[in-house]
Order: sequence, then C-alpha cells, then structure tokens
Amino acid sequence: MYLIVSKITPADWKNIKTAAVNANYLWIVISVVLGVFSHLVRAARWRMLIEPIDKKPGMANTFAAVMIGYLANYAVPRLGEVSRCGVLARYEKISFAGLVGTVVVERIIDLLFMLLFFLLMLLLSFSKVYGIVKTKATTILESKWDSLKHVNLFILIAIVVVVIGGIWFLYKKRDSLFGFAKKFIANFSGGIKSVGNLKKPILFWSYSLAIWILYLFSMYVCFFSFSETAHLSLSDTLVVFVFATFGVIAPVPGGIGAYQWLVISVLTHIYFISQTTAFTLAWIMWGSQLILILTVGLISLVVLPLINKDDNKTGSNTIEGTN
Repeated sequence: MYLIVSKITPADWKNIKTAAVNANYLWIVISVVLGVFSHLVRAARWRMLIEPIDKKPGMANTFAAVMIGYLANYAVPRLGEVSRCGVLARYEKISFAGLVGTVVVERIIDLLFMLLFFLLMLLLSFSKVYGIVKTKATTILESKWDSLKHVNLFILIAIVVVVIGGIWFLYKKRDSLFGFAKKFIANFSGGIKSVGNLKKPILFWSYSLAIWILYLFSMYVCFFSFSETAHLSLSDTLVVFVFATFGVIAPVPGGIGAYQWLVISVLTHIYFISQTTAFTLAWIMWGSQLILILTVGLISLVVLPLINKDDNKTGSNTIEGTN
C-alpha cells in the first residue's frame, strides 16, 4: 500500500479526486451485479460437488457460506476456504472434512480455468504483454532475492522454535490425533472424489466457465466508467484481468495492494492510460467488490442463524457430532 501511494503528490491526489467524482458509476453498479451473479453460480456449482458425498444443501445456506468465506479472506488470506466449510457443516449437518475436499476440487478447477484464460491472453495479446512480464518479473525476483539475503536472524530462530514446539506437541498427542486424522482423511477423500460422481457434469463445467466469464465482464464494464479506458476491448480486458487475478490470489487480505499495483502497471505500461485514471479505476474496481463482500457477507452472518433457527434447535446433537 505504501509503495503505491508514497509517490503521489498533493496535486495528483486532487486529480484523482476529480476523476473519481466524474466517473460514471452506473457501470460500476452493473459490475457489482455481475459479481453477485458470479457468487451465486459458484454456490450452485459447490452444491453439485457436495451432493455426491452427503446431500444437496440449501441454496440460501450455500450462498451465505460462500459470501462469509469471501468476507473471512479479507481478514486472513485463505481463511475463507475453511470458514465457509465450517458454516455449511454447522447449518447443513454435513461432514466438515468432506466439504474441505470439495473446496480443494474447486480450487483445482479454478486453477485450470485461470491457466486457460492465461493461455488465451497469450494467444491474443502476446506481443503486448511480453515486455512488461519480462521487466516486472525480473524486478520482483531481484527484490525478493535481496530481501532473502537480509532476513533477520531473530525471525529464523523464532521459526525454528515454533517448528520444534509443534513437533513435540504432535508427538505427545499422536494417539488421539491419529484417530482424528484417519477419519478426516476418509471424509476428505470422499470430497475429492465427488467430482467423478457428478449427476450433471456438463452443467457443472458450464457453471465453472460461467464464473470466470462473469469475472471478466464485471471488469470489462468498469472500463466504460472512464472516457480514457472506454475504448479498451474485451481482449484488452483479458490482459488486465489475468494480471489482476494474480493480485487477488496473492497472500494478502483481499489482494489489497497487489491487485491495485498490477492493474495500474498494466494500464499505464501496456495501454498508456494516465496514472491518475489507472489509479482511480483500480481502486474503484477493488473497492466496489469490497463493499459487495462486506455488505452481503455481514448480512449472511446475521441472517443464517435466523433462517436456520428451527434446524438449530432440533439438530444440536447432530451438529456436535459433525464438528
């Protein structure tokens, strides 16, 4: 975050404020709506994976669990994958380990589609991206190497102490942990195998493609909110989208900082968009999705106990057994 904003002058901030005020937010609203649809499709796809291992959960519970997972990711990266499994396991009385297995399958499939979009980007825009990839990748690797050469000895000692302590704890609890691990692995394997037992595989893969197309178009429509980026085509959007995706999966909450840096870099270095517009657009796109996740995620946290009130009363014993 500091690296992004440290070189912005007071005059730049004034221009950024003007650009933000003059943006056409109708397109941002459309982008948010497309984002909601992508999350709904993700929930529908997850239900299909869960059905072979236990039962098909309710759409409301599944969607709420997905949104709570996204919310958790803004606190701690990848915490959401565990959180949504815990939420759905509690309200639908489904094996937590089995749900984790289905999420692993989801992530593998998402990785495949990410690679597919990456290859499509190279096919359509290789000449545009080669230069920036070479330059930026070299810069990042050099900076990482420099940081590794100056790692604080205290941090290394602390890591060694934590690892030794963890090994000692696992050794002392080995008997109880072995039984838990055996059961967890069995349920987890069932979740992994669920993709091979789908009742409607064509619909499942259609959902998977639809998720990524909705992601792409949710960014594409944002470009129309600024006159300077309105001319960018769908193939241009694909370039920005692929780089932005690497920012989202970076090990920082919600991709904050990494997402903006990559979007700004691509827009300014490849498409020669002004720094002011690139900066403003990157923050508006990221901020609009943040507002969506915070709003729907918090509503889900409040609403879930209410819509499952009767089930919670009658199934408390089952929940304890599941956990």
